[in-house]
Amino acid sequence: MPARKVKKSAPAKTAVSPKTKRIQAAADVSGAGFRLADPMWNAHEILAALEMYASFGVGAVVFPELCVTGASCGDLFRQNILLDTAQKAVKFLLKETAPLPVTFVVGIPERSKSGVLYAVTLCIRAGKIIARNKKPLDAPATVFAPIELVSTRRKRNPERLILCPSAVPSALMTPSDFRSFALAAAKEHQADFILAAPKSGESVTDGFYGMPVCCNVMVKNSESVLADLSDPCPSLEFDAEFEPAKKQYLLSFEENPKRLAELGRDPLPFLPKDQAGTIWIAAALESALAHRMTTAHASKLVIGVSGGLDSTLALLVAHEAVAAINLPADAVIAVSMPGFGTTKRTKNNAARLAELLGCDCRTVDIRPACLRHFADIGHDPKVTDVVFENAQARERTQILMDISNGSNALVVGTGDLSEIALGWCTYNGDHMSMYAVNSGVPKTLVRHLVAFYADARGGKIAPVLRDILDTPVSPELVPASKSGESGHKTEQILGAYELHDFYLFHLVRLNESPRVILRKAKKVFAGKYGADEIRRTLELFLRRFFTQQFKRSCSPDGPAVSPLSLSPRAGWRVPSDASPALWLDDLK
Repeated sequence: MPARKVKKSAPAKTAVSPKTKRIQAAADVSGAGFRLADPMWNAHEILAALEMYASFGVGAVVFPELCVTGASCGDLFRQNILLDTAQKAVKFLLKETAPLPVTFVVGIPERSKSGVLYAVTLCIRAGKIIARNKKPLDAPATVFAPIELVSTRRKRNPERLILCPSAVPSALMTPSDFRSFALAAAKEHQADFILAAPKSGESVTDGFYGMPVCCNVMVKNSESVLADLSDPCPSLEFDAEFEPAKKQYLLSFEENPKRLAELGRDPLPFLPKDQAGTIWIAAALESALAHRMTTAHASKLVIGVSGGLDSTLALLVAHEAVAAINLPADAVIAVSMPGFGTTKRTKNNAARLAELLGCDCRTVDIRPACLRHFADIGHDPKVTDVVFENAQARERTQILMDISNGSNALVVGTGDLSEIALGWCTYNGDHMSMYAVNSGVPKTLVRHLVAFYADARGGKIAPVLRDILDTPVSPELVPASKSGESGHKTEQILGAYELHDFYLFHLVRLNESPRVILRKAKKVFAGKYGADEIRRTLELFLRRFFTQQFKRSCSPDGPAVSPLSLSPRAGWRVPSDASPALWLDDLK
């Protein structure tokens, strides 16, 4: 199988000591050409990369963890065909790289004789495996199995180099977390340290791996310092003669307790603390949607636009995602579907924003179809109950799905993490999509990101986005008042979203009891919300959080962009019929 040639920039040149022969060591994080669960294809790509590095004079390369198969294969790791082909891929690499003057680290899944699955790190040189390390495949993602190499030139104080492959989802460790971890590990072990994490190709079903991370740390005077990270494949120098350390070990990343404690006192714990963090989250959402669009071979995206915060964020992300894969702006089909409660303000904002972004703008009035449906099922449309509301949401979903089928498009879900936590969505209505891009973004963060886009874009788009930010959150499923205002304001029904996001963070992220959460909330929100409102909102949150789990148990894919996920596959795995009584009793 011929490998596709990938163009990559050469590493930055570093000074060579005249006293001893030196090599360069680099982290490969490009991810170009990678295929999930296709070991032989990936082996050819790894070979092509190694040939390129050899031509640059790089003598040691570390690839991301489980790079032969991909780290996000899930239960496919239990398939013998994948495990056997991974072994064949390693044999191929051993044979084909024998002539290359490159030592490299790759990873594969292996099953022990007792049936335990391991993520194995292999260090290969001159066609032979010179070192190996392993960790259980079900170990936390933030546990690493690095390879340590030791200089043979310096006997008394040998140089040490740690090559650390990683495949941690970006939600669990941000780029700054990776760098802090690399600095700490290098200082602790007094070793130069290179860490590689995947840029693309891994699954974005629940995780997100789309941001390149290559941490190169040098130890100088017993202190660790980051090497130049501006280079696409930065490198370190190391003695040309080295051997594996006698004992390999595991490394682990543990979140700073002080940082968690600070977040525990923060009224808005989901919000990034600086502009770089905001930019990273926006880029993560855009990259994940572009990746899913590519792997699904979709040529367009379909979004129901309402003029509300959630669909606005999804539309902005979709606009950037299609641009990232060189598709025109009208590859985003923005569908306005006015119903019985749609206000002039939200309808105009949705239309104006879609027009300014250059989307393919369409309008489908759902009222005639809903009235026909009410007649079919014998429902009086004057009764604006849950049947009246949910029929509109399901009609909209049907329209979006059918448009997507006729356009080779994906339906982009707009529901956010806060709504998912509360079950504030119509089952098989707005609950369903083909990719739920907002599913890892709580409402407070949605608002923050829309404000970020308003500031970043400016121009004619900014006033529209700011008016959307000023519009009360509403599903607009019941008729508006005579003045044109929505009669269905979400926070009047559920309570403030910033309270719900605070409760969600403390319950799921910090695993705190309701009594502790209540005490903290009263202190954090003193002067803004009364004690009775805080308690009442917490009781509602707990009740809905448990009883609405059945909606989360069959939720669509979506990227996690924070350490908290409610995915039934990789995040919050609980039964749909668990009782909230214990948690509610804790408040009494």
